[in-house]
Formats: sequence, structure tokens, C-alpha cells
Amino acid sequence: MVRGSIFDTLGSEIEGAVFLDLFAGSGAVGIEALSRGARHAIFVEQDHRILKALRTNLERCRFTRKDAEVRMGDAMRFLKRFIRGEDYVDIIFADPPYAGNLAQQIVRHLEEVNRKICRWLIIEHGQAIFPSEGGNIVSLKTKKFGQTLVTYFQYQKEVWESEGNGGALSGDV
Repeated sequence: MVRGSIFDTLGSEIEGAVFLDLFAGSGAVGIEALSRGARHAIFVEQDHRILKALRTNLERCRFTRKDAEVRMGDAMRFLKRFIRGEDYVDIIFADPPYAGNLAQQIVRHLEEVNRKICRWLIIEHGQAIFPSEGGNIVSLKTKKFGQTLVTYFQYQKEVWESEGNGGALSGDV
């Protein structure tokens, strides 16, 4: 239900996108992105046993290394390195453990960047998270599914337009 809603909300934004799946687990969300037309997915997971299942799931779905890359490691460290680099992805999806404040940390890390590293940041989480007042990221929408929240973020319009991009959530903005 949650996964379907995420992709229904993104609509055609997924087609041709590069999708980063942080805290990937079995890879269900990134695999769904690929099956809905994403050009490439990057999966980041630190548990080697779960990574084995993720790779098996990719093989069963007949996705190749051209379609998907799997990175073993801590998702927060990966994100920090990604931010320091010059890379760009269209969509970052993160489903960190609900205990603790990792979801809020992800928002803070993206706010501190002085360039746009993605079109969309989507976080599945258990408690409310907010961008900083006056920061370069805005929360566009939060959907609630029982105890689960899904929040959609985007860079401020000024950052967005200065990079020559646009976009809107299906049925929003």
C-alpha cells in the first residue's frame, strides 16, 4: 500500500529517472522503480545477509548491472560521500529505522548542500520531520499510513529554477 502510493504520487516522474534507495533492505522499492521505468537504481544496504536477498531479487526480476548497482555499507556514510561528490540522482528514497532521528538527519544533510543533488527526496519514517526554517529544502506533502509517514521534499523554487528543472507531484502543488 505504501509503495504503491509513493509511485502513484510520483506518476511519470519515475520514467527515465536515476533512483537512489537508501536503507534498501530487500530492494522492493528500488525494484519497483525499475519496473515502472526508472533508468537506473542504486541500492545501499549494510547487512550482508539482506544484500544477498536483494541481489537474488534483482536476478529474479532480470535486472542487470546496467540497470542496478548494489552498494554494501552504511547508508548515512554513503549519503555524506554522495553529497561531497558531483553526482546527481533524480530521486532519493530513504526508509531508515524509525527509532532514532536518522530521517531528520537526512533532511539536514541535504539542506547543508549548496547544490541540488536530486529532484525529489522521499522519506518513509515514523515521526514528523521538518526542514529548517529558511533552508533550501521544502516539504511538499506528507501521507500517513497507520504508524508510517511518507514525506516528499524538494529544493526551494530558487534552487530548482537556477538549475533549470521543474516538476510537481501528481495531483499536488
